Amino acid sequence: MSKEVTRIGKKAVNRIVVGILFMIIFGLVGGLAIFLLGVPLTGDIRDLATGIEAIDENLATGLGTILWFAVSTLLIAGIAILVVVKLKLLVPFKSVEKEPDIPKRTFIITFIILGAIISFLFWLTNQFLGFFGTELSAVDIGRIGQALVEGDFNTLFVGLIFALIAGTIIIWVVNRTAKFQKAEEDVGLPKV
Repeated sequence: MSKEVTRIGKKAVNRIVVGILFMIIFGLVGGLAIFLLGVPLTGDIRDLATGIEAIDENLATGLGTILWFAVSTLLIAGIAILVVVKLKLLVPFKSVEKEPDIPKRTFIITFIILGAIISFLFWLTNQFLGFFGTELSAVDIGRIGQALVEGDFNTLFVGLIFALIAGTIIIWVVNRTAKFQKAEEDVGLPKV
């Protein structure tokens, strides 16, 4: 086997592990949100559209939905950065990935933008994987584990593909944190 094929294989394994770690942590945080607040933590880009539409009917409900979406995106970005930067020891072949470019002080607006981008790309991934007859999301690690136990290879296959795509999305977005923040500074957004 050539070195390039081995490197691509190691990157694929890394990204599956990153995707699974993200799904596990996001699933735990989402479960905690339901337990404490009774509100699911979806981080779905459709929540933003729902909040904007609801503003006409009920200002408080619409703004609450938008605020919850912003909190969700902050958590998504925080978990993504945690997995890529802090949990590198859990990734088997971390040496094949380049070091992420993350500034020491990152703005809150940067986290919201990163989380929204990840959320949107996850939504696109779910739309694509819907062709396989299984709709998974970032909180469906339990369904993937259950598919493994029950021998549901269709859901398991789709889950591994989702983990690979999710890991790739997370690594791609996190590696561009400094570029997003520089663009925000150039536009003149507040450095909160």
